[in-house]
Amino acid sequence: MLKLFFWLLLIANGVLFAVNRGYLGATASERHEPKRMELQLQPETLTILPPNSEKLVAPAKAAAPLAAAEADKNAKPAVETPAVQAEAKSESKADTKPDPKSAAKAETIACTEIGNFNTVEARKFEAQLAGLHLSVKPVSRSIQEAGSYMVYLPSQDGRDGADRKAAELRRLDIQDFYVMPESQPNPALRWAISLGVFKTEEAAKAYIGQLISQGVRSARIIARNVTSTRQTYQWRGIDGATKASLDSLKAKFPNQEMRSCAG
Repeated sequence: MLKLFFWLLLIANGVLFAVNRGYLGATASERHEPKRMELQLQPETLTILPPNSEKLVAPAKAAAPLAAAEADKNAKPAVETPAVQAEAKSESKADTKPDPKSAAKAETIACTEIGNFNTVEARKFEAQLAGLHLSVKPVSRSIQEAGSYMVYLPSQDGRDGADRKAAELRRLDIQDFYVMPESQPNPALRWAISLGVFKTEEAAKAYIGQLISQGVRSARIIARNVTSTRQTYQWRGIDGATKASLDSLKAKFPNQEMRSCAG
């Protein structure tokens, strides 16, 4: 037993001797701090800085923007799906598209007139007009409708003046006329010269234009044979929405006319 203990102790001493001599690699003394300090290059230039030193804070501040830029560069752009793009376009169009109702309300019509109605048509029109509940009430007026219109030359100096006018008309090659007698019921037409009777005022005006081109410049128009009374309706200062409602109502009365009237 003593022999075994002797040999183990001897072997241990041998191993320790080999380690200290470096036969088995670096010695333990080389791993100590003083030995590593000796291997440093210019160890006298090393300094220990306090925690809040500006030399430590400045590099960190300079590195922060670079890190943020790198993160933005590496970030993946958001991918918009077709549905998202379509929704964005529709919202953009909705923001820029004008509201037709607002535009209609902003427009102001000075004066609009509908007519000419006879008694029966006027009652039907007023009944349907009441159903619209318009804020602006119409102003109705009655007009006398003439059965015909006469183009004539006013009388001058009685019968003698009528004879002179008749002779002048013949010289202008106008043969279609009639000298009205003194028995005429209307005093303004006694010894006047009728040049023609027309169904509408427009036709009478057209004939006067023809007479002017032939040298007759004193012709006049007079309504005759008043046969009926017509009703018209006027609205003043209405907006576009009210005008649209009146347009729809007028369409139900195709024989009537909608026109602008004096403001």
